[in-house]
Amino acid sequence: MSNEGLLFVARVATDKDFKGISKLKEQVQQLHVEGRPDLYANTSASLDRNTYETWLNDTTIEVFVVEGNNKEILAYMILDIKEPSNNPILLERKVLFIRNIGVSEVCQGTGIGKALVQKAFEYTKEIQATSVELNVLEFNEKAIRFYEKLGFKTKSRQMECVLPNA
Repeated sequence: MSNEGLLFVARVATDKDFKGISKLKEQVQQLHVEGRPDLYANTSASLDRNTYETWLNDTTIEVFVVEGNNKEILAYMILDIKEPSNNPILLERKVLFIRNIGVSEVCQGTGIGKALVQKAFEYTKEIQATSVELNVLEFNEKAIRFYEKLGFKTKSRQMECVLPNA
């Protein structure tokens, strides 16, 4: 898909965006199932209405969508605002954490994902957070390259040792 004629706007999600986000979350779930079938269930039930409504009403969560010129939801992003932890060995800081992001497969490479992450950067300034952070699974090399192009760097690494017969 080319950028020509593709008009979109990034905005705060509303109740009416549930179906569009749910559809995109199914695509993201399938990507995870294919990449880590040992961790992710092969299910299309990746978002329920009650969870979505909780997100919309929680002041520590923000949900953004990218809407196309035909009002279709092309991408979404779920953000958590993480306040200082009161841990005496860490400096206090406010962080915006990208919990989940999804761009319609047909819209990938059009600049929509970049616009959505830019929206997160703008929101970070608005809420006076010091950084934007996220987790990305190691198998998802395409996403890792995307985030690195936007200035993200590896901060830590979560490792696993799957035990035989476990």
